[in-house]
Amino acid sequence: MSLTPAAVAIERLKEVFIEVPGTELSTADAARLSGLERTLCGAILRALEDARFLARRRNGRFVRRGADSPMS
Repeated sequence: MSLTPAAVAIERLKEVFIEVPGTELSTADAARLSGLERTLCGAILRALEDARFLARRRNGRFVRRGADSPMS
């Protein structure tokens, strides 16, 4: 079974944060690294924040949540 385009986009963004622990990215940075359009990337980042995979810092950048993260 193949993934939908939306699922592929979500997985691509998650991989950006998984590959390098401690990665902290703005929406623009995440869009550039993932190859996604900025508006779509922002929507996915917010969905991943809602799902508690990511957290948004005060500076607006996103970082992966972890069991040992102070943002967990």
